[in-house]
Amino acid sequence: MGIFDFLKNKPKLTDTTSDQPHLPNKVNHKTHLDNIQKEIFLHLKPLGFKKKGRTFNRQTEDGIYQVINIQSGKYEFGDNYVIPGFKENFYGKFTVNLGIMVKEIYELSANKPKDIYQDYDCQIRERLPHLTIKQDHWWIIKGDDSITTKEIIDGLNSHGLGWLDQFETRDKICKNLETYKGTLGRVKLDVAIIELYRDRIKGEKLFQDYYDNIDIKRTHKKYVKELANRLGVNLTTIEEA
Repeated sequence: MGIFDFLKNKPKLTDTTSDQPHLPNKVNHKTHLDNIQKEIFLHLKPLGFKKKGRTFNRQTEDGIYQVINIQSGKYEFGDNYVIPGFKENFYGKFTVNLGIMVKEIYELSANKPKDIYQDYDCQIRERLPHLTIKQDHWWIIKGDDSITTKEIIDGLNSHGLGWLDQFETRDKICKNLETYKGTLGRVKLDVAIIELYRDRIKGEKLFQDYYDNIDIKRTHKKYVKELANRLGVNLTTIEEA
């Protein structure tokens, strides 16, 4: 990511192949995942995280929430669903998502406050294995929960919590987003929106700079203009210049 050093040696994963048999019993899946989740929460609770379902939240600044989510694979119907290398069946597996939820950006879509924010509510998102082994990975839900749980907790300690803390305040978000190359489609726009609430003049300048660098043919340019109008930002367009 350009901000933290990655592990020099990749950790040995519990499941090394994608064709190992899944547990056929849905109840077994839930029981094993509940055990893993419980141990992860025991580790996160003293750090200030609260839990609902399979998601953990910690507020680090007013309106800034760190999110950790355990995502289990859905059961997919049909014999032709799996296309190796393109579309996989993740039933019987799970992964760990990380995210940062910024209140002022979240509320732009008329979203209401929640007791617990999910990773899809976040403006900044990443997956734990993308940080630890630099690739996507889904753990197989199986009998030995302790090994899998240790891998995840070790990954959170070595990479995940540090990644979250890059964005624990608005100051850090505005500073570090420019160097972050994760799943962000509009880094500079998000920074401009945050700055509008902190330094109006600076935020408006960033908004204008972002707008000016969008290809005039892209529909996104129209969206940004409409968003600026909603926020009371007077953009200078090419026609007006």
